[in-house]
Amino acid sequence: MVDNSYIISIFVNQLNFMSLTDKSVFGNRLILARKMNGFSLQDLADALENKITKQALNKYEMGAMLPAGDVLLELARILKVKPDYFIRRGIVELGQISFRKKKDLSKKVEEAVIEKARDYVERYLEIENILGQEQEFINPLENFIVADKDGAEAAADKLREDWELGTDPLPNLVEMLELRGIKVLLIDDEEAIDGFATITSTGIPLVVVNVKSKSIERIRFTIIHELAHILLKLANALEGNTKQIEILCHCFASCFLVPRKMLLKMIGGDNRNYIAIKELISIKEYYGISLRAILHRLLELKVISDTYYKRWTIYLNKTYGAKNEPGLYKGEEKIKLFEQLVARALSEGVITISKAAALCNTNINLIRKGFISVN
Repeated sequence: MVDNSYIISIFVNQLNFMSLTDKSVFGNRLILARKMNGFSLQDLADALENKITKQALNKYEMGAMLPAGDVLLELARILKVKPDYFIRRGIVELGQISFRKKKDLSKKVEEAVIEKARDYVERYLEIENILGQEQEFINPLENFIVADKDGAEAAADKLREDWELGTDPLPNLVEMLELRGIKVLLIDDEEAIDGFATITSTGIPLVVVNVKSKSIERIRFTIIHELAHILLKLANALEGNTKQIEILCHCFASCFLVPRKMLLKMIGGDNRNYIAIKELISIKEYYGISLRAILHRLLELKVISDTYYKRWTIYLNKTYGAKNEPGLYKGEEKIKLFEQLVARALSEGVITISKAAALCNTNINLIRKGFISVN
């Protein structure tokens, strides 16, 4: 109840000073929150059990009228946002988005994922601004033109070199990208979506990856695949060639996750007629990349023949199914920096616990349970 009265008081105070332009802020926010939940106006009215009519909701969205405090709370509850979401200014504009998805993905689901991503970036930028910790993103591959697979591999090697990563395995790709100014959002959504990458109007890169029903190895591969969409500057001849662009992003991901030199060293040569499955599992569990991706990379490097590669593919599909395989990479991919920034602001008294809950879009009690300060 303390949380609710706190938020309502903030909203009412702002409500008293709202101009016509300010009222449109609430309306735009309501539209975004509705889309984030995949609702039409009628869907939202139905979810509210018609306590608020479709016509009234439309007036809110058009900026013609504003809700009372109790209505605000009900909207926030149904739309799964904190009430002060509706008075947050500065809507982040996302750049061109190209989903990796199945053809039957609905427009509603697309919009919902986009709005979840927008909301996350806005909250991330807000806590950075509060702490004065805005990060500048620099693309090490800005002037590196990629036209083919050799170029994609050279770009992957250059990125490892510029970021001083060496040739060792990379334990947490999400954290690695966050520390370099790239926002990463892991969602658990419809399986039809793999992910997407975009750059905001202010130059902030964003990688969104769907983790639903995906192995840790596939999640890692998708993260770097989407990173490639942000970093790679492709030759003009590739413009509009979606299939070839996807191939090059796949190639970049494989080369970045397992550098050629190390893969050849671990496989013991550049021409193999027979490979034991334990060898592949060893590479998988060390570098965090799937057996299928390793085998495809070995094929590309001409370490194995096309016939041998097909035999492996048939064996894996028949024995383990199309998505499963032996071996387990024990690393993790987890968003850490955002929560660390919120915890720091809270511990230093820069924000209240209510604000922390709003930034994390969660309940105050969960923030209290998770926040432990040692004096």
